[in-house]
Amino acid sequence: MKAVIYFSLSKKKSSKKIALEIPGKHFEIIPVKKTIKCVPMQMFYYGYLTVANKSVDIVPIDIDLNSFDEITLVSPVWGGQVNVYMRQFLLDNPLKNKKITIIGSCSGGHKNYFSSFDKLIDSSNEIVENIIYVKGIKI
Repeated sequence: MKAVIYFSLSKKKSSKKIALEIPGKHFEIIPVKKTIKCVPMQMFYYGYLTVANKSVDIVPIDIDLNSFDEITLVSPVWGGQVNVYMRQFLLDNPLKNKKITIIGSCSGGHKNYFSSFDKLIDSSNEIVENIIYVKGIKI
C-alpha cells in the first residue's frame, strides 16, 4: 500500500496537484501557525527557516506508517533544498524499511534538493525515484 505525503503552499498549489495525481492514500502536512500570504515575505521567511534548519510546528498526521510499504513525498523546493515543513514531518515521523519516491516542484534552483534528504531518510529505506517538476513540467 502507498502513502502520498505532501506539503503545498503556493497559490497554484503545484505540489498538491502533483500529489493528488499519484495513486495512494493522501496525507497533507499542515503548519500549526497561519501562513504568510505575501509572496515576497513567504520567500524570505520560509526560505530562512529552511536554510537555517529551524524547527516548525505541524499538525500531527493520523498515519500508521507501518501499514505502508511505499511512501511518496511531494513538496516544493525552498532555498534549493527540502522545505522546513517536509523536513519537520520526516524528523517527527522517521521512515524505516520503505520504498520512497521523492518529488519536488520549483521554478528553478533544485541542485541540492535530493541530497538534502540524505540526513532525513534512514539508510534502511530504498529511494526508488527522484523526480523534479520545474514550472509544472516534469524533467
